[in-house]
Amino acid sequence: MKCRHILLYTLYNTVETSTTAMDTKSKGGARDIFDLIDCGKEDELANCVSKNPAVLDFENMNRFTVAQYAILRKKWKPILKWLPKIEYRLKETVLIAVFGSEVKVVAALLRDRRYDVNSELPVLFPDYLTPIIVAAQMGNYKMIKLLVEMGYRVPVPHRAGCICNECEIEKNHKDDVSITLLRLESYKALCNPAGLKENLRRLPTALILCCQTEEEAAVMLKESQGAPVGSLTAFPRVSVAIDTDQKDFLNDPRCLTVLKKKFKGEWADWNGLSNSEKVARIAVHTVGYPITSLVNVLTNGKVFKSYSTPVARFISFATSYVIFLMCLIAFTQYKERRDLRGAPDSLFKSIIICYVWIFLFSWFTISWTDVIQLGFRRFLYSWWRWYDLILMSIYLLAFNAFMNSWLEVKHHGQPYAHRVHWDPYHPTLLFEVLFTFASVMASWRLFYFFQIFRAYGPIVISIGRCVKDILIFLSIFVVVVGSFALGLNYLMEHYKGNVVLRDGKLFEQPAYMKSIESAVRYLYWAWYGYLDPERLEVVVGQFGPDKEEIKHYLVQYAAEFLSASYYVILVVSLLNLMISIMSSTAGAVLENSGKEWAYVLSQIWMEFFDDCRMIPPPFSLLQLLIHGIVYIFRRLFQRKKFKDVRLSVWNMNYKSEPQESDDKYENLMVELKHRLLGRRALEENFGKEAIIITEMETLNIYNAI
Repeated sequence: MKCRHILLYTLYNTVETSTTAMDTKSKGGARDIFDLIDCGKEDELANCVSKNPAVLDFENMNRFTVAQYAILRKKWKPILKWLPKIEYRLKETVLIAVFGSEVKVVAALLRDRRYDVNSELPVLFPDYLTPIIVAAQMGNYKMIKLLVEMGYRVPVPHRAGCICNECEIEKNHKDDVSITLLRLESYKALCNPAGLKENLRRLPTALILCCQTEEEAAVMLKESQGAPVGSLTAFPRVSVAIDTDQKDFLNDPRCLTVLKKKFKGEWADWNGLSNSEKVARIAVHTVGYPITSLVNVLTNGKVFKSYSTPVARFISFATSYVIFLMCLIAFTQYKERRDLRGAPDSLFKSIIICYVWIFLFSWFTISWTDVIQLGFRRFLYSWWRWYDLILMSIYLLAFNAFMNSWLEVKHHGQPYAHRVHWDPYHPTLLFEVLFTFASVMASWRLFYFFQIFRAYGPIVISIGRCVKDILIFLSIFVVVVGSFALGLNYLMEHYKGNVVLRDGKLFEQPAYMKSIESAVRYLYWAWYGYLDPERLEVVVGQFGPDKEEIKHYLVQYAAEFLSASYYVILVVSLLNLMISIMSSTAGAVLENSGKEWAYVLSQIWMEFFDDCRMIPPPFSLLQLLIHGIVYIFRRLFQRKKFKDVRLSVWNMNYKSEPQESDDKYENLMVELKHRLLGRRALEENFGKEAIIITEMETLNIYNAI
C-alpha cells in the first residue's frame, strides 16, 4: 500500500503544465484547458468541455490526457458528467482514479460499459495491471465493492508451471515476464498487503468485542464447525485460537470470563462461602486427596463430585506434584550404606522409589493422551509439554539404569562392594547421575503451577521465552569452542609428554591440550575466567652439552593469540550480545505481560477441562484401567449403540459438550456482522473506534477477571 502511495505521489509531481509539447491537433486549445485546471477555473473549464468534449483527449508532454490530469489534480467535478463519454485510454484513466481513491469518478467512467483491455496500448501502466487488482492491493473496500458489483474480478493465479489449457493458451499470446508479473500482482491483490494477516487476526477479536452478553460469547466459543478433531473440546474456538496464536482474541474480557466460569465450575460460589467451608473444600483436594480421589474412581464419580470441577482438579494436581517432589527429597536424603548397588535395601526407600516410578508412568499416560488428541506438533506449542518430554526421557533412562543395576545384582550377587571396585560406568552410577539431573528439572516444573498467578505468570513466561535465545547462543558456543579447541589441540599435542629440568625441578608439558576433549574442557572453564596463560606453556626439551632449554616461541605466541581471540569473541562479544538479546526478549514479554499471561492462562484452563486430568497421578492409572476397560468393551461389543457417539477412554460417563444449534450460531454471526459493520461506519465517519467498552473499562474488567 505504501508503494501505491509513492507511485501516486510521483505521478502527481511529475505532471507538467508546460504547453511546449501539446497534442498536435490543437496546441492552443490544449494549453488553455490545462491552464484552466491548474488555475481552478471550474466554470470556464466546464464551458470549454461543453463546447468541445474532444478536448478531454488532449495530452500534455507527459502523455496525461485532460481527464487524467483533472483527476490527478483533484479538479474533476466540472467534467464529471462528460466522463462516461471518454473512450480514449479509458483503462488508464480508471487506474488513475483508483489510485486516487476517487470512487465517484470510477463509477462515472464505467457507467453502463466495460473497458476493453486489448483495445489500447499501455502508456503509463503495464498492461497486466487492472483497476480491481490495484483496488485490492490498496485495501480500498468501497472501490472493491463498486468494481465487484460491476462484474470485475481478480484473476485467480495458477501455480507456476501449470499445464492446464488456460495456461497453455495464455503462453501462446503473452510473454513469460508478463504472465509472471500478472501472477505476482494477483497474489498481492488476493493477499492484500494492506494487512490481510493482521486483519484476519483482528476479525475474531472484533467479532467477540461485538458480543453484548456472556451467553453470546459462549455460543461463539462453543462452535465446533471447521475445528480440527484435536480441538473438539469444551470450547473449540479457544483451542483454535491457542493453536494459531490469537493472543488478542484470548485476551478479550468476554473470552476470559467464559473460560473462568467454566474453570470455576461448581466453585463459582467461592466468595459466598464461610472460612470453614472454604477450608473443607481445599482439604478434600490437598490433605485428603489420596483418599478422596481413590473413592471418586471406585464409585464412578458419585462420591466427591467436586473432581468434575476444573479448579479442584488443578488443586489436586498441584498437591500431587508437591508430594512427588517430597518423595524425591526423601529418597535422596535418606541415609543408607554408600556401597550399595542395585535396589534399595530398606523398605522405606523401596516404597518411595516404587511410588516415583508409578507416578511417572501415570504422568506419561496423561501426556500421551495429549499427544494423541493434539498431534505431536501442537503438543509442543507449550513450554511445559516439551519440558515434560525431556524430563520423562531422562527419567526413562534412569529407570533403565536402575533395572539393569537391580538385575545385575540379582544374577551375580554382591550388592555391597566398596565403590573403588565398581566399574566406572556401572548402572548404579548412571542411575544416580540421571536421577539427579531429572530431580533438579522436576523441581523447576513447579513454575507451571506458579504461572497461573498474576504475580508470577509474566516472569515465568519471560524466562521461558529467553530459553530460545539461550539455545541459539549455545549452538553458536558449541561451534566457537569446537573450532578453537581443534586449533589449539593441533598446535599443542605435538609436545605431549615433553619434560625439561629447571633449577633442579622437572617440568612436564601441561596436559590441557593433549586431546580434543581436554581442549574443550579448558576452553569451557576459561569462559568463567580460568584463562591462565601458563597452562599454554610449550615445553620442547633440552639440547646440547649444556642442556640448554629450547623454546618454540612461534607456537607459544600462536596458542596465546588463539586463546585471547577466543576470549574476546565469546565472552566480550557473544556473551554480552546474548545478555542484550535476552533483556530485549524479556522486556517485550513484560511490556505485553497482560496479553501473554492471558494466553498461557487460557492454555492451562483448557488442559483441566479434559477428563484425563480429572484424577491426579498416580491414581489416574486406576481411573484409566477401569474406564479404559469399559471403553474397549463398548468399541468391541456395542458398536451399533455407540457408533455415532464420541467416547472417552478416561471417563465412561463422558458426554460431549452440548452444541448450540446451527441456526442459533448463524443468527448470532449475522447479528455480529451487522454490529461490526455499523461500528466500522462510525469509525470511518468520526475517525475513532466506536466500541461500547472503552480502553479503561476493558482494563478494569480484565483486572477483575
